[in-house]
Amino acid sequence: MVQSPSPTRFDRLVDRYADMTTWPTAKKTAFAMATALAFHVVVPTMTLLAFTWWAPGLVDVPRVAGFFAVWVLVIAVILGVSLVVARKGREGRWTFYLLIFAYGTFVIVVLWLFGTATSPWLSILPLVILFVPLYFDRRAGGVAFAFAFAMLTALSVLELSELMPLAPIMRGRTLEALRMPGWYIGVYTFVFSVLGYVSLLVQLSVSVRERQQRHLEATNLALSQTSNELARANEMISRYVASQLADKIRSGHYEDVERHERRKLTLFFSDIKDFTVIAERLEPEDLSALLNEYLSEMSAIANRHGGTIDKFVGDAIMILFGAPVATTDGDQAARAVRMAAEMQERLVALRQKWHRDGVEHDVEVRMGINTGQATIGNFGSTDRMDYTAIGRQVNLAARLQAHCVPSRILLSHSTYMLVSDEIACAPKGEIQVKGFEHPVSVYEVIPGPASEGLDGQANA
Repeated sequence: MVQSPSPTRFDRLVDRYADMTTWPTAKKTAFAMATALAFHVVVPTMTLLAFTWWAPGLVDVPRVAGFFAVWVLVIAVILGVSLVVARKGREGRWTFYLLIFAYGTFVIVVLWLFGTATSPWLSILPLVILFVPLYFDRRAGGVAFAFAFAMLTALSVLELSELMPLAPIMRGRTLEALRMPGWYIGVYTFVFSVLGYVSLLVQLSVSVRERQQRHLEATNLALSQTSNELARANEMISRYVASQLADKIRSGHYEDVERHERRKLTLFFSDIKDFTVIAERLEPEDLSALLNEYLSEMSAIANRHGGTIDKFVGDAIMILFGAPVATTDGDQAARAVRMAAEMQERLVALRQKWHRDGVEHDVEVRMGINTGQATIGNFGSTDRMDYTAIGRQVNLAARLQAHCVPSRILLSHSTYMLVSDEIACAPKGEIQVKGFEHPVSVYEVIPGPASEGLDGQANA
């Protein structure tokens, strides 16, 4: 097993940043102000020292120091308020607006002190605005941009109209006066400190996005594999469970499958005559091939007619019409009889094929169909269930199949009455069925194309 490399310090930083972006607004504001507090204690101090030592007389250092002291105090107040809101577990969206209007005002005032449009500090403003959407969100970035735009416009108009002095903190504004090492060092210290911090946030944001993209690609790959597995599982389920039942389960209609109810069904049973004799004359491999082909062909026909394949018991087939999806009694009975007729037609061609393949014994199938009330639902143990129908009418359909002439279809009186106007049938008298006290009237479907009814048979 290949072990993944241990995460680097930068990887851990990326993880922490990704986690921070999910914090509530108040907690984000508190962290941003904690960072700003450390920044404004260290960097402005270094800048003022550079102005004092290497650019004496250029800037009113005491006035600037007082301004930064007040700025630090405001940052500390915003930090304290945000911490209180964050510890109460609240979102505190308003703390962000406090940050923008209080902290942002001091940023704009710094620009005015050094000359709004002529100050090198102007480069700090877009960096600060860029920080906001990286750390908060797109909406917050829009608010920060609108605030900065409005404030800068207002200050510029006031300066141009001479209602406010230009660069009141500066004592020398000529190009020669600005050409001092302290001015360069002070400006670069402040600007590059802000640039470095925002660049780090950009790198972290890009790394988070790349990691999320890799995670998304891995997730999509896993979903694709899972989808393929589910598709294969669904295909396998459809082989072991009736397609209509599988559709109900996949669509989430579990109650239709789990409950038991009495319902009028048309029930179909079929069985191969002398299957034991056929099995004794064929090799196991040939028998398996014949049986699988037979059941596959019959299943395809059943599906075309909307039948629910209940079960295979060796060579026997049980098919339901009316569960789990029900239509009218007449429609269900007609579809069952037409299905049986198409099966018998298909068996004619299959017998010829099997003869060519070396099967000596004719494969003839008996079929019985009955319509009546039955109990439908899940039956079995807590570990294994079978969706099926039970009751006297189910037994009658099975008995009709046993009494049927091979290659014929035998109907009960209830089924015959539902299809007699559409399908040609012949009365076969009464039979005594095991488990039934009185004889049962039966009818045989007259052989012919499955699509023909009485008129088609008469013209044949």
